[in-house]
Amino acid sequence: MEIRRTLRVFYKRRLRDQEFLLRLAIVGGFVTLMTLFMPRTVNQEFRHEIGQRWLRQDLIAETDFVIYKPADSLAFQKEQASSIINPILSRDSLALGRSIRQFDEKLLELTQKLEAVTPSAEANLTDETAQEIDAFFLNEIGIPPEAFPQDKAWFSALRRQGAYLIAAALRKGIILDLPESELRDFVSVRVKPREEVEIPLTSLWISQNDLERWIIGQLSVSDQLSGFLGRLIGGSIVPDLRYESDWTRQAREEQMRWVSPIQRRVKKGTVILEKGEIVTPEVSDTIHAYAQSLRIIGGVEATIGRLIGRFFLIFLMTFLMLTFLRVNRPRIFFSNQRLSLVLTTLLLVVGAMVIATRLNDVAFRLFGQDRSDLNLSYIFLAPACIVPIFMSNFFDHRVAFFSNLVVTFCGAVLVQVGLEYAFVQLIAGTVAVYSLRRLRKREVFFYTLGFIFLGYTTAYITFNLFAKGNLDAVNLNTILLFAINVLLTIIAYNLIYLFEQIFRVTSDLTYLELLDTNHPLLKELARKAPGTFQHSLQVANLAEAAANEIGGNALLIHVGALYHDIGKMAHPKYFIENQKDAGKKEAPHEKLSCQESAEMIIEHVRKGVTIAQKYHLPKELIQFIQTHHGTTRVEYFYRMYLKETDHSAPEGEDLFRYPGPLPFSKETAVLMIADSVEAAARSLKNPTVESLYELVDNIVDYKISEDQLVNSPLTFYDISRIREVLKEQMATIYHGRIEYPPEVSEDQTPASRS
Repeated sequence: MEIRRTLRVFYKRRLRDQEFLLRLAIVGGFVTLMTLFMPRTVNQEFRHEIGQRWLRQDLIAETDFVIYKPADSLAFQKEQASSIINPILSRDSLALGRSIRQFDEKLLELTQKLEAVTPSAEANLTDETAQEIDAFFLNEIGIPPEAFPQDKAWFSALRRQGAYLIAAALRKGIILDLPESELRDFVSVRVKPREEVEIPLTSLWISQNDLERWIIGQLSVSDQLSGFLGRLIGGSIVPDLRYESDWTRQAREEQMRWVSPIQRRVKKGTVILEKGEIVTPEVSDTIHAYAQSLRIIGGVEATIGRLIGRFFLIFLMTFLMLTFLRVNRPRIFFSNQRLSLVLTTLLLVVGAMVIATRLNDVAFRLFGQDRSDLNLSYIFLAPACIVPIFMSNFFDHRVAFFSNLVVTFCGAVLVQVGLEYAFVQLIAGTVAVYSLRRLRKREVFFYTLGFIFLGYTTAYITFNLFAKGNLDAVNLNTILLFAINVLLTIIAYNLIYLFEQIFRVTSDLTYLELLDTNHPLLKELARKAPGTFQHSLQVANLAEAAANEIGGNALLIHVGALYHDIGKMAHPKYFIENQKDAGKKEAPHEKLSCQESAEMIIEHVRKGVTIAQKYHLPKELIQFIQTHHGTTRVEYFYRMYLKETDHSAPEGEDLFRYPGPLPFSKETAVLMIADSVEAAARSLKNPTVESLYELVDNIVDYKISEDQLVNSPLTFYDISRIREVLKEQMATIYHGRIEYPPEVSEDQTPASRS
């Protein structure tokens, strides 16, 4: 009964949740693709490194097996075999008769048109027919009628000469549809089924222009008529030869089938490799072929077993990553967009690793046996540090560090000597995470690339010194690979913007652009509401200091603070910090009722969202605008209303409350507190350290009592640290403002702050 109840609850809460099902599909697709990426590696007993000595016992073949030709070599041999086959042509025996009929038809049409424009017949022509005949001679032929002889014998002679030239051209042979790729010295003309005659290509007409020029040269007419008659006769000829692509392809495929894919055969009992022998590329190919033969002998059961093993290996690594995100970063785990970004980045980098591991064999085939000293670990070409760079820019350093651990483990599984790669990549990735911890300038990104190179090089040299006891094993070519790796990592700079558009997630690089006070929106804020702009700068400094203390995203909260009050640009005069005579009178609000004034103050949140959307600000910054007041009351006008109505509560208290929502992250909660503290501190006439400390405590306690922080992940320890930081920061603020009664925790004057 309990099991049935559990399954029913799971069905209702999970299997009917589309977001949950999509998350399952994303994770399932990632695990499947990663399983397919992982190579079908040989057994552990056959693992080796080209250029190094075989330290195990003699490797002797326990069964017959064959060594297949490399794919590129086999493809080259097949291409060579295919090139022997000439393009095959078919002959049309009826081409002569069809060509002469076409020539007669065109010649007849010409004579009829000429007869129609004779003086005796021209008078009977309609205007429309005359225009058609004129168009025929001027547009299609390009020669006026009077240029043609009126002698019928001339046309009879032209017909005989045209038929002769057509027959002469076809005796030589005409092929006009032969592709340029098939232009060879010889072609084959099929005379019987499966039987061809080879003839030189130069003996055929293969160009319509060449054919017409030859015809013109055979005519004895004026220059004005020769071009037309050449086109007339040449255009009437039907080619007697046609290129048969299907016949040619079939003949070449049959020829390629004769090329054997086997390079050599190895008999049972043959010594493949002796102990202490250097592993050459050829021997490596033999070992792989032997291992492959044993895998085939193992049958379907062994293949399925390895596939299941790869699947669960990837599944466990993915489970490790998801568990970390679920426990430490639930906002990433429960966001399909953010989770897709993390898994896609891992998938792309592991794919690059797989490609890099394939380059080792290619390099040895290119350089030959005499380059056994090369022995490069080409997996270091894969820019794996893209993972920590991406995670640092899109999320935070903890996610970046853990993601680097996962990608390091994947790389160690891919290569044969996994410990070296794991150590080197772990160090380089950690350096990348550490160097990006305070991203405030774009130059930091490029400094990071230099630090990554130093991290790779130092870790590589250190590991080889530890493992071999000397630096003889250090390969300078591998250090060159590190440099190429860093150059490839530069593409991360451009991919960040691409991923932002695809996954709708904002990176730190975008925040850096928005941090610039020359941004058009901030310049407009400084021009229209200079007091609000200065207030935003102060709040940004306070909030960033508090965020640093509790481990929040300092860059995000700084940028959010700069833009949180942009809605005040719509009506800046209704906020006291933008009034030059704020200490004398509050003229803008004197003409409004308490409800209207409160609505005007609250409106700056909605206006801010509209302006932010107009300027395409990231949704993370819009959340700061929406939440920096939570659902608090516009206290000043609310109290004035109570005073005017003899302390009777309004029918709709919501008219005096901000619409929310409540802060839901550390950063939005800290901004709410910092905003209120900075606004209230300016109202103190004679601020002292004690009064500032008391002010901070009152505001924080007020936010807690009003349940404004219930949705945020702030702990009691976080709140205590925020208090201390704000007290230290506020000790330097000496701006005078209207002082409020002690029980009022937030500055809500007629010129209420954001």
